[in-house]
Amino acid sequence: MTAEGTAPPRRARDADASRKALLDAAAALFDARGYGGATVREIGERAGLDAALIARYFGSKEGLYLAVLADEERAAERGPLEPDLAALAERLLTRWDGAEAPLRRALASPAPTPPERAQLRRIVRRLTDPAKEAIGGGEDAALRAELLVALLVGVSVSRANGTLAKLAGASRAQVLRQLAPLLEALEGGEGSR
Repeated sequence: MTAEGTAPPRRARDADASRKALLDAAAALFDARGYGGATVREIGERAGLDAALIARYFGSKEGLYLAVLADEERAAERGPLEPDLAALAERLLTRWDGAEAPLRRALASPAPTPPERAQLRRIVRRLTDPAKEAIGGGEDAALRAELLVALLVGVSVSRANGTLAKLAGASRAQVLRQLAPLLEALEGGEGSR
């Protein structure tokens, strides 16, 4: 309250600047500590904002993580993934076997909202584009690239939930060895049969 008994004028909020500050803080902390190691409190503190704004702008910590992954500028800074199906499979399973599960969960969600679906498509395009390049084109290259991502999401979800005991208990190296013929078939297309 001011001396006259009135409330002080409200400072104009800059939602875009707040959103960007949260994205920047989250990206730095997720890179340094991973999804599980970064807390919403730390993200808010690093951004100089109330951590409750994460829920306002992103819905949740998981939503913020997906927003960081979907950010085109950040993706460009990281550079493209290698156009090699085996390397791509190993990289994704390595990330998804760890604590970086929000993307895996989001991709396995049966009913993402339209904004979430658009965000996921931006993220997945960065996975499917190098897969299509490895496949070498052809009219079904996009389908084969998407099948690769779907296959890896399914393997990762099954490993995480433990429903398929042998798959959950197998080492990543064992899983990748068993997947190798499937990856070769996806890469080779119809002519590899």
